[in-house]
Amino acid sequence: MLKRMILLALPVIGSSFMTMAYNFINMIFVGRLGSDAVAAVGSAGFFMHFGWGLSSLLTVGAGIKVSHAIGSRDAQLAKSYVRSGILAVIGLALIYYVFLFFARNELIGLIRLNNAEIEHAASGYLLLIGLCIPFSFQNLFFTSIFIGSGDSKSPFRINATALTINILLDYLLIFQAGMGINGAALGTIISQATGTILFYIKLNGSENLKPIGTAYNSSLLKNVLKLGLSPSIQRVSFTIVAIFMARIISNWGATAIAVQKIGVQVEAISYMTAGGFLAALSTISGQAFGAADYRKQWQAFRSGMLLAFVLGILTSAVLIIFAEPLFSIFLSDPESVKMGGEYLVILGFSQLFMIMELMATGAFFGWGKTNIPAITGIALTVLRIPMALAFISLWQNDLSSVWWSISISSMAKGTLLVILFIVLFKSFIRKQKYENHIDT
Repeated sequence: MLKRMILLALPVIGSSFMTMAYNFINMIFVGRLGSDAVAAVGSAGFFMHFGWGLSSLLTVGAGIKVSHAIGSRDAQLAKSYVRSGILAVIGLALIYYVFLFFARNELIGLIRLNNAEIEHAASGYLLLIGLCIPFSFQNLFFTSIFIGSGDSKSPFRINATALTINILLDYLLIFQAGMGINGAALGTIISQATGTILFYIKLNGSENLKPIGTAYNSSLLKNVLKLGLSPSIQRVSFTIVAIFMARIISNWGATAIAVQKIGVQVEAISYMTAGGFLAALSTISGQAFGAADYRKQWQAFRSGMLLAFVLGILTSAVLIIFAEPLFSIFLSDPESVKMGGEYLVILGFSQLFMIMELMATGAFFGWGKTNIPAITGIALTVLRIPMALAFISLWQNDLSSVWWSISISSMAKGTLLVILFIVLFKSFIRKQKYENHIDT
């Protein structure tokens, strides 16, 4: 089980690290333009993340239902989910971009950057980068369904190709063409469009997923939406909370906002890696559930927890020990490096719990119970806002109090979700044994 999970997760982790490497390089490129440019790109990024959270309405549920269909050996059903999902995800992407087009100035204003020049740059960047939304939504959808079918290598190859193109275009457009942050946006649009084309080519050659002989089915879409609603609300609420947290952080100036955005990218070392195992655990658990092999589901969860402990301890050590050297890669001024190093040390203490939360989420997703991690995640993420305000008051307006509110909430989420899965799944197994005993 552990070997299969690692083999399935490795391409996903590779893709995640490619994404992380791109984000690192992108921040290095943009960081060379100054902290104002980082703040502008980072502020617009909130609403791109909001959109990606919105896309979870379709991507999460589609991946789960495809894994269930593959587990029950019903390839035609899997294809039908793909057909219905593609049409829906394109429509959702277009609606969201129209919303961004008309509301971009008001959205950027929510963050309260207190700098008209940065707000104008952020608004313009959001208008341009939003053009990649129809492509990025489809790429997220295709990644989910291919992994759900047990094929994690294809999304890795395609996403790696797109990211490589993005890195090259960023350098050429930002510096060589002198386009600044708009060059970063254009590079992203072109690379995401390339990824979408490659996904369609791969889909056309897939026996299990090519949606030939199927039609749009509203009942299947409802099944997908039921599974995707809770994770989507969770991810959207996470972005909303992040915006409010940014408003709190903005009291310390644009440097503090830039520090948080870069700190999040560094912290992604563990998040991206654990995300690969989340996808693998969800797929294995989902296929086992589709085949009614509940013992295999439990084995997958245990293997996931073992990996969580190893990965969590390792990444915590890296962030805590090498905090300032890691941060100095992106910004070199002493104030930013000191502030960023403090951020990484404090968040380093919560890495194990964050990874535990992601692993437990993967187990719940495979089980088809997406609402439980969403409810716990939303409740404890929202708690960050009053916790940060209370800590700021108690610690005499110290910025580190905001970092601690984030770290402590992550600790609580990871602990609670693991306990919930153990209790609820054990109860489910006992119920299944009792029903089987009655039937016999």
